[in-house]
Amino acid sequence: MTLDYESRFKAIIAKNKIYGIEDQFFDLSREAGAPVPSWVEGQTLYEVFVRNFSSSGNFDGVRRQLQTIKDLGINILWFMPIYPIGQLKRKGSLGSPYAVRDFYAVNPEYGSKQDFKSLVEDIHALDMRVIIDMVPNHVAPDYTELTNKPELLRRNSRGEPDRLISDWTDIVDLDFTPQSTRTHTLDIMRYWISEFAIDGYRVDVAGMVPLEFWEWAIPQLRQLKPDLYLLAEWESPLLHQAGFNSTYDWTWHSLMLKVLKGRESAALLGEWLRLKAASYPQQARPLRFVENHDKPRAARVFADEALLPFLVLIFTADGIPLIYNGQEIGAKKDVSLFDKDTIDWTSPDENLYQKYKTLIVLRKDYVAMRSKRYYFPEHKQARDVLIYIKEGEPGLLVLINFRNKALPWPECQDIETRIGPQDIVFNSHQQLDQAMLQPYQAIIARM
Repeated sequence: MTLDYESRFKAIIAKNKIYGIEDQFFDLSREAGAPVPSWVEGQTLYEVFVRNFSSSGNFDGVRRQLQTIKDLGINILWFMPIYPIGQLKRKGSLGSPYAVRDFYAVNPEYGSKQDFKSLVEDIHALDMRVIIDMVPNHVAPDYTELTNKPELLRRNSRGEPDRLISDWTDIVDLDFTPQSTRTHTLDIMRYWISEFAIDGYRVDVAGMVPLEFWEWAIPQLRQLKPDLYLLAEWESPLLHQAGFNSTYDWTWHSLMLKVLKGRESAALLGEWLRLKAASYPQQARPLRFVENHDKPRAARVFADEALLPFLVLIFTADGIPLIYNGQEIGAKKDVSLFDKDTIDWTSPDENLYQKYKTLIVLRKDYVAMRSKRYYFPEHKQARDVLIYIKEGEPGLLVLINFRNKALPWPECQDIETRIGPQDIVFNSHQQLDQAMLQPYQAIIARM
């Protein structure tokens, strides 16, 4: 089936109006894009909110669990903002970590600069990598640099500090028109690379910052650290063109929820992967997720066995899968961004944890798991079942039933879908019935 990429892209975007996504179709598929650091390939990103990761809520609480995270198969940690939080117009008792008061310090609740430097060293000693959040678009109203650099702020017609998003009452936007703001932001990003040996950044609302800033800044950052990894919280191929390695796939997450509720066909999930490949540079690595700190807990939203098909989906897609701390044990309680709200680690879902661990390891072991080379055969159950082949040595066959009912084993004219126990790489269920796909069953098999 031939896709009219541009018209289909616009149709899907029109039905999934989400802030932070590019609504224009660009064909950048012939461009290579920013080279992907070798240490990123095949890995899963693990997001850490230091305040609520442990009861102590500090760097030491993370350090004590590094081996546990490593044992899960994780090799890259992303720390949500570790900087001091503004007092003025603070939300909640402790404030949002995205309302930054000082980019050259660490939140004293977490520890000292030396504590963080030691934590980075401990992570590197385990052959793991560290990226941290950078928040270039806005700062807390009492940001320390504003006294000496008032020109940093975006202002309204009355000369008052302003912000684009009215609900973000605890921040004010920066103005990237003056060169001083651009230099200020670049200097901050250089500082954490040079002084703390971090390996990359997750950049908050990166698309709210002018694209030309990234085109100017990223080459300079990569002169300092050639294998720097950059993840943008935004959905646009233009950010890849500017030098980012990864961007969020908010649209795919939205489509997953619609498929979960039966409002869209499972085939649409595969179609979106094809549209991404036709629009994004070849080395783009979109971030794939079922939850993050801005979204509700997946174990509650997808509920029980319904989660497993979507986990297999994100772990067999190209890009970078994300796990938000606590997701791997099936935590269902959302974590507050503004108050102390420690994750409850005492009642883990051991079966779910083992499924995550298996998928993380398989993604490292099988190049086809993360390949961009897909084949989606036509079949009669496309609304409920997604079937695709991931090309590689060996190739993989993926069969996913997104419905809470048993369905006849799908038949395709051009490929053999019948498999034996010896072919199975992953099976969400213990049994293999070659006559029926069980409710919410997801299978990965060698071709």
